[in-house]
Order: sequence, then structure tokens, then C-alpha cells
Amino acid sequence: MGIDESSLFIIWLSLQGPLTPSRAAIETSLPKTTVYRKLRELEDRGWLERKGKTYLPTDRAKILGKMEAKDMLGIFHIEELFEKALRLQTGSWRRSMELLRGRGMDFVLCYETAAYIRTGFQTPSAAFAYVRDSELKDWISLGKRAPKFADLVLIPVRELPTSEVISGWPVVTEERLRLELIVWLGRGILDLAALRGKVPMVAEEMTDVVY
Repeated sequence: MGIDESSLFIIWLSLQGPLTPSRAAIETSLPKTTVYRKLRELEDRGWLERKGKTYLPTDRAKILGKMEAKDMLGIFHIEELFEKALRLQTGSWRRSMELLRGRGMDFVLCYETAAYIRTGFQTPSAAFAYVRDSELKDWISLGKRAPKFADLVLIPVRELPTSEVISGWPVVTEERLRLELIVWLGRGILDLAALRGKVPMVAEEMTDVVY
């Protein structure tokens, strides 16, 4: 299930103060069963955190509240795409890069891998790439499925996003890369700093290493 208007409104409500399911049901005019389901999903996806009987916004949600609408829409769309990713174990991220290059099919590098290609900073944890969903089955033979720890993360799309060739590799544009890094924060904060992009306001412990 994706982030819809009512889910966005629930995130907005949490930014106004600690949110209970009862208040969320009143303010959204949704049945309580629906509200509980949406709260669980937002918690699972890292937008809300539960403290007792209330829900609080995470750092990701707080950043969202400071963004322009165009960025918010982009972030949710990218999160939706990444949720569908096929995660594989190939032996190492370098091995994955070799397989990508030698496969003979189109791809576009993104997220940590694109940041590394652009800056040479922070070795990526895996090779992240967009591939056409119509060709995804042809990639499965590259390695075994890895639900958590993957060397190769393939994000299926209908058509490949706009890319630029840097150091011989097709990578997403810098603006799209910025949104991808903000979606997942964590390592993305350091990559944003390396790209000399504007680092969003996040919890102090996440930025000590940057400032």
C-alpha cells in the first residue's frame, strides 16, 4: 500500500504534537480500523514512531514538514519505487557492478552507488540500479535473493529515468539523487554533504560527523 492523502495528513497531524489513534480518527474522519492500519504502515516505513499510546514523527517526517510540496511528492514516489526492489547476493558490491556492466541490458545507477560515482566518497553498501521491470526476471540468475543484506539492489521501473554518464557509468541526475538520499537519510546525510548539497535539518546525532 502506498502513501495516500490521508496518510500524508496523519503525518502532518503528528507534526502538530503527539498523536493518538482516537485523535487521528476524529481529524481524518476515517474508521478506527483504517487509522490503525495506516499508523502501523507509517511506523513500519519509518515515518512515525510509537511511544506508549501515542505516535511521534521520526526525523524523516520532521524533514518532510520543512520541504516544498514538489520535493515531498518526489520523495514519496521514490520511496514507492524502492519498496519494490529486488535484493540479491552476488558476493560483493564490486562483483555486482561487474555483473551490471557485463549483462548487456540497460540500467541506471542510483542512491549510494550514484553518490559514490559522482564523488568517490563513501564506498557503497551495495550496487543500486534502476532496471526495466519487463527485464527484471533476466537479472534473477545473477545471485540468490537477499531480503536484508544485499550486494545488488534492482529497482524495477517501466522506463529508465534520465541519466548522465560519469566515469563511464550511467547515473541519475544530481537532483534526483538528492531526493533519493533524503528518502533514507542515514548514510545519505554524508553523501549529501559530499555532493555539497543542502543538508536537511536532522537530529543532532546524525549531523555531528558532518559539522
